Amino acid sequence: MAAGKRRQANFELLRMLAMLMVVTMHFLSHTGSLPEAGNRLTERTVAAILIEAFCIVAVNVYVFISGYFLSESGFSLKRLIRLICQVLFYTLLIPVVLAAAGVLDPAQVNIYYIWQSLFPVESGHYWFVTAYVIMYLFSPVLNIAVKGMGKKQLQITLVCLFLFFSLGKSLSILMFASDKFGYDFGWFIVLYLTAAYVRKYGVPCLNKKHIGIAVYISSCAAVAVITIITLLICRKTGSLEYYVSVPFHYNFVFCLTGAMGLFMAFSGLKIRSEKFASLICRLSPAMLGVYLIHEHMDISASWTGWLIGTPSEHLGGFLIQLTESVLFIFFFGTAVDLLRGKCFMVLERMLARTSVGKKCASAVRHVDEIMKR
Repeated sequence: MAAGKRRQANFELLRMLAMLMVVTMHFLSHTGSLPEAGNRLTERTVAAILIEAFCIVAVNVYVFISGYFLSESGFSLKRLIRLICQVLFYTLLIPVVLAAAGVLDPAQVNIYYIWQSLFPVESGHYWFVTAYVIMYLFSPVLNIAVKGMGKKQLQITLVCLFLFFSLGKSLSILMFASDKFGYDFGWFIVLYLTAAYVRKYGVPCLNKKHIGIAVYISSCAAVAVITIITLLICRKTGSLEYYVSVPFHYNFVFCLTGAMGLFMAFSGLKIRSEKFASLICRLSPAMLGVYLIHEHMDISASWTGWLIGTPSEHLGGFLIQLTESVLFIFFFGTAVDLLRGKCFMVLERMLARTSVGKKCASAVRHVDEIMKR
């Protein structure tokens, strides 16, 4: 394996870890394991808060990885088309499979359902995909801005964006009308520019791996402690009801610092085993597929019930259910998407031999050349 691939395997491993965290958070959410404002804390809910706190950085990390590489590689229409085709594969095929299995009632399939399946990005079928695609469409403009700006200019821009999108809402006990909790392309653009800055200038204070790990652990611990304290205050006084959920917003200040710490820790990770690095690089492209399968609108709210039925009230039993369910979804989704990837590769090669395919490929290459000038 080439040295370049071996260096990138550390980030691909981080991408896989981030997806494991995402599935874990969805398990906690869909099983109602996280306590709501005013509810009594139990052994299980405290454990759920701790687990959520150490996984909450996952989405920021995932976008950070994309921004880190896209800020150098640039826009690719071919990559965008592949992404949209991958999304359409699941939005169109999953309902057919579920209907054949008797899980989906055909009566549910109306014009609105079909429209949402045909236009998943525009309809927000997957909020992450919608925000990511818009960010990706902005990437040529963002890359030109990063290359054209000086270091101080970029620093000032990032500080202003940080103040608007993160710090202000992190300190406010009332919700801002403009705040989308990090579930929007605006926050993704902030992460993209931050990653581009790290790629271009680095972060000297986080260069050492152990410092990055310390920042990640302390940030996630802060998220957990703030959440628990806020819950206790809310239960006792009835106040701070909104703020209970704020530490688990993706644009919360400690969610950002935790993601940066984990990213920087993995940036210094050396994977010496070529076989392990090769395995990671083969599996990591399937991570988005894991998300697209288990967060499909007909599966999202049901998969935990299919796998475990009722969540255990006992901490030990609950942790076993969580571990087994998360690993099953992760490996099942990975296997399915790897198979999809191979099918797409065969279809792409077959299409490339046709006259229509050659014209389309030529047009796509022409667009990519223009965008990279």
